[in-house]
Amino acid sequence: MTLSNRRSFLKAGAALGTVGVSGLAGCSGVTGGGTPSLTLAFTVPVENIASLFAIPEIQDQLSNLGSEYELTVQRDQSTPDSLNSMAAGNVDMALLSTVSYASAVRQEAVPGNISMIATDFWDAHPDWYGITIFSGPDSDIQEPEDMEGANIGINATGTGVHALVVKKMQQVGLDPENDAEIVELPFPTFVSAINDGRIDCGVFPAIFAVSARGEGFTKVYDSQGTWEQPYPFAYTVASNDSLDQKGDAISSWGEDFREMVNYAYDNRDEVVSLAAEYFELPEPLVDGFFLTNNDYYRQDLTIDFDSLQYTMDELVNLGFVEEGFDVTQYATNEYIPEN
Repeated sequence: MTLSNRRSFLKAGAALGTVGVSGLAGCSGVTGGGTPSLTLAFTVPVENIASLFAIPEIQDQLSNLGSEYELTVQRDQSTPDSLNSMAAGNVDMALLSTVSYASAVRQEAVPGNISMIATDFWDAHPDWYGITIFSGPDSDIQEPEDMEGANIGINATGTGVHALVVKKMQQVGLDPENDAEIVELPFPTFVSAINDGRIDCGVFPAIFAVSARGEGFTKVYDSQGTWEQPYPFAYTVASNDSLDQKGDAISSWGEDFREMVNYAYDNRDEVVSLAAEYFELPEPLVDGFFLTNNDYYRQDLTIDFDSLQYTMDELVNLGFVEEGFDVTQYATNEYIPEN
């Protein structure tokens, strides 16, 4: 049994599409008449840059939204939850990470399967943030070897952050199955969970690492010391059925995605304020990472097939998928224009 098989992509009651990062409403829709309707799911606001599609003031800057397609944006607890919604036909496009993408392709979790259509961000770049495992400020867990017997917080098994834990434990001679306990919690709860003793350490994506650093947490390790090279970590995928039925609308969305990202770089301070207000996050939290060196490496929205193939092959070595596959059969740059 592969590691990712411990969690079924088709479990019941997974979608959290109306829950925002602070527990308030985080689902947004664009309405209109006669234009194709698309639904986009993401996991972490702002950090998943496609989440900015939810913000009305940013929607107003886009050329095609509202005329070439309508859009509903929802937030899910994890990437497997987004796959559940896609498998049920409720989501056209979703943010996935390494393991959820590979497992979905190999398991054919979505009828008609899926295709990657854009890259969201890369992990383990030497000059940018790498996903980091933190413990408390006075914790005995100072190094990866200290995780033996620890309760380790992740958002969900069968995800890219889970792979980071497994890869490092294997590197230091620990058994991921028996030498630590994986605890599934929402990312926003990790700081309090460590302070309360519910977990001993946790995996912190970029947006949540701002609070960990602010609390003086101990950096146990990061992805740069775990992966041999930078690798594409998060992607936007679409169901093949949606691509067949709504291909022109998704191409229009892709043009808007490029336009939106360029707008964010050109108007960073404005976008930080808009995102903080919309997602009800402290503005210093968003400002502390977004499009800075505390953010991920965002090389380009298009797909680097060689690096993607390396990443998928490594997941086979880690035991998250049983067999490799040719990524060019499940990814395309057709829908995102060159920058």
